[in-house]
Order: sequence, then C-alpha cells, then structure tokens
Amino acid sequence: MQFAGSHILSVQQFERGDVEHIFDVADRMVPYAHRRRVTRVLDGAILGSMFFEPSTRTRVSFGSAFNLLGGEVRETTGFENSAIAKGESLYDTARVLSGYSDVIAMRHPATGSVAEFAAASRVPVINGGDGSNEHPSQALLDLYTIRSELTARGRDIDQLRIAMVGDLRYGRTVHSLSKLLCLFGSVQV
Repeated sequence: MQFAGSHILSVQQFERGDVEHIFDVADRMVPYAHRRRVTRVLDGAILGSMFFEPSTRTRVSFGSAFNLLGGEVRETTGFENSAIAKGESLYDTARVLSGYSDVIAMRHPATGSVAEFAAASRVPVINGGDGSNEHPSQALLDLYTIRSELTARGRDIDQLRIAMVGDLRYGRTVHSLSKLLCLFGSVQV
C-alpha cells in the first residue's frame, strides 16, 4: 500500500507486509513517544481531530502523537460544536475542513460516515471509529501490543491463540482486529 496521501478507512486495505511495515515504523518511533529523542518532522502540519462521538484515549492519542512529532492539532468534538448542527452536510464539512488540515482523524457514530467524509476530503482521513463498523487505528494498536508481548516471550503473531469476548456484534474494534488477524495464517481465534 502507498501510505503517503492515502486514507486509512479499513484494515481491509492492508496486506500483511503493510501491517509489518507499520509496526516497524512504530518500533522506530518508541524513543520519540518516550521523549528520549525529539523530532519536529511534522513542524507546520495540522491534524484536524474530528470526534463526533465520545472519545478520550483515541482522540488524545492522535493529538499527542501529532504534537510529539512537531505538528499542531485543531479539534472539533461533538455535533453541537460543528456546522453539522446547523444542517451542513458531511460532504460540505469535509470540503471545508480539509482545506484547514493536512490530515484528519475522525470518529462518527454512523457506519460508513468516515468513508463518506473521506470521499469529499482533499486530505487523508484516518478512521478513528465509525459506528459499529471498524476502528482500524485501535486494532493496529491492539495487534502491535500483542506482537510486543509475544516477541518478549520469543513468539510471533503466527503462533497466537486468542479468545475475543464482549460485544462481538457491535464492537468495531473486534471487527477490525479479527480482520487483521486473518492476515497471519496460523492464528487461532
């Protein structure tokens, strides 16, 4: 997958090599996350953080990561704080707000809404959760954490046996994680 300039809307966009590449980059970013090293690689870049559904960890994680890399964050939280509350369409919101950002992280309560927004956006959009559909960023983080724990024990993802519990029908993270796990041939769910 060509990442630069691309939307991240679903884990189904990825092949195994893409996921491994993301994890390799994440490994190289650990010193920056722990503030042992500093970079301003995103200096001058703006993240539009658009969360139309409650979020703490995902919203703050996107913003913190962008700030640690030297970028700035502009937040919109909740429908009541946007022109959507006055009847503006998601399409028009995307056209306008993509003019103010270099990338947009978005969460929306309606399935498919992030893809609809991305279709009108002039900048890359990252799905931070759309209804009960998917949450690719959380699934990547979960699998990255699983991989790290397995690696510390001398194992890899292909040797994983995992049980998933909770709201399997409407849990968007489970939907994304189970699709990601399908890329790793010997995983037992």
